[in-house]
Amino acid sequence: MDSSSTNTVVLGCEATDDDAFSPYGRIVRRPDNIAASLASGAVESWRLPFESASPPQIMFNRYHDKGRNFSVMEKHLHVTQCFFPMGDVPYIMVVGIDQPDGGTFTPKDVKAFYIDGNHGVLLWRNVWHSLARFPVGAEYIDLAFITDDDTQSEIEHHLAGGPLPEKTAFIDFQKAHQTCFQVSDPDYTSIKP
Repeated sequence: MDSSSTNTVVLGCEATDDDAFSPYGRIVRRPDNIAASLASGAVESWRLPFESASPPQIMFNRYHDKGRNFSVMEKHLHVTQCFFPMGDVPYIMVVGIDQPDGGTFTPKDVKAFYIDGNHGVLLWRNVWHSLARFPVGAEYIDLAFITDDDTQSEIEHHLAGGPLPEKTAFIDFQKAHQTCFQVSDPDYTSIKP
């Protein structure tokens, strides 16, 4: 595609708080002033609403800083996904949701969130997200990642030349809307907690 006909949307990073992120998922952090789901002896536990249609798949992902331009997003139809940073590196999570009236998912539905390096993210099912997580102030970010085995196996099979996954939907905004995204550097003074 001719790059002169491609529109670039610059995404500014939004502050990440529970309310702002709630349509897309849940911020995972150390609980403060929240009763534990289980308290027994030396352990307190808080449940997270992870949903999976097949056995969980726990992975370790390293996202390198390869720039902040992208056009492809994906959503998973049968699993929530969790990302837990390792190493206290902040990152940017790009997400979006379909229009509530069933309208087309468009570039105006895409948002970028600055995530503190000691907070994780639990994405709801059917939440669009960029394929990369964008490290802030580092060459890469390491994330522990929880998904489900069927979803991950389908994606890996597709990347090896197999058919498109059935449990994951993709959109390439460059092809569908002649649009690419560029995530801007966050304004640390206004969004860092």
